[in-house]
Formats: sequence, structure tokens, C-alpha cells
Amino acid sequence: MKTIITAIYLLTLSTETFSATTGTLLLQAINPRRVSIEVTPVAVASSLDLTTTQTNLKVATIVEKSNSKTGYKVTVTSANLGKLKRENGAEVFTYTMKLDGSNVNLNTAAGTVFTRTQTMPVTVSRNLTISYAGKSVETMIEGTYSDTVTLDIAAR
Repeated sequence: MKTIITAIYLLTLSTETFSATTGTLLLQAINPRRVSIEVTPVAVASSLDLTTTQTNLKVATIVEKSNSKTGYKVTVTSANLGKLKRENGAEVFTYTMKLDGSNVNLNTAAGTVFTRTQTMPVTVSRNLTISYAGKSVETMIEGTYSDTVTLDIAAR
């Protein structure tokens, strides 16, 4: 009997020794990085009047969104290196471009990179404009002249 009482006492003592008086819980969440760009063309972008000189004609609204903690960059490139090219022909019509008032160099395949240093969540709307010197109809071969401008966004 004494042995049973001693065993029960030791069992109770060992239970108290191993029971905790404090516990912890780690709460954690992961918010993924999101960067996106929206290009909304203005109606005039698909029906440019090449006979009239244009200065900073708005052709699109660009919305940049980022929650990157390191900022982001926007790259603007042109398929025809800053020229409207006649479909099924070699004739071109040169133009220049600005993104929110800053010059865009479209003369190289690399285009122009705009580095954004915002390290907080941001949604920014910017204007994309073009300028060109108009030409008379008689000095250009008839046809459709076009170029594709691409805007890419990426975290830095």
C-alpha cells in the first residue's frame, strides 16, 4: 500500500513538473506583391489626323498600381521605334511621346524606363501624350499608319 501511495505521489509530482504555465501562438499572414498597369486609350488614338500638327495630344490614361516595398519601374517601348509605319509598306511618320510630361525615348528597342521610388501602396494616374508635325495628304502615300506602344510594370 505504501508503494502505491508513493507511486501516486511521484506521478503527481512529475505531472506538475512538466505542465506549462505559459503558452505562445504565432499569428502570421503573407500579403503578396502586386504591381499592375492599366492602359485606357482616348478615342483619338485610333484616328489620328496626320495632316494637323499636334503638341502633347493625350492618347491614353495610364494607371500604375504597386504595393512593392522596393518601388517599381515602368518601361515604355515602341514596335516601330517611335514611328507610325504604313501597313504593307515602308513609309513612316515620326512622332514623340511623353508620359506625364516626361520625355519617352522610343528610338531604341529598350525604350525608356521610369523608376518609381514609392515604397508604400500607390495608385497613380498619368497621361500619355504624343506630338508630331502634320503633313499634307499629297506628301504621304495613302494607307493606314500605325505603331504599337507597350507599357510594362515590374517591382524593383
